[in-house]
Amino acid sequence: MKLRVDGLEACDRLGDATPVGGGEQGLLREINDRAKRLETQLAAIKAETAMARTETIEQFAAVDVEIAAIRREINAHLAGDDEDYIPTQIADEFASVRAEIAQEFNAIRSELLDLSIKLDRLLKKDYM
Repeated sequence: MKLRVDGLEACDRLGDATPVGGGEQGLLREINDRAKRLETQLAAIKAETAMARTETIEQFAAVDVEIAAIRREINAHLAGDDEDYIPTQIADEFASVRAEIAQEFNAIRSELLDLSIKLDRLLKKDYM
């Protein structure tokens, strides 16, 4: 339509009543050619989109497979009794650290009891 309007405006400027280049037939041919080019471009875009969609689906499927493998590995580690199993090692280390901390707290408690006894004796001497 824009081309037809442009053609008519050009004819008006030149003072001619019919458009240059074969009249309406030329414009219709040009419109048809453009429509065909746009249809082929649209078909190419649709094909590219379909390929991209297929690739995306395949990539998501690959990610799902990787996630499933990781989950299986984690579940195997959680269920396993391996010596080199890291959470077991960590739990053992925590147990030994807890035992050491408990010993330290008992030693501190004992020292505090001794200090409280000594303070009581000193305070009794001062009041007597």
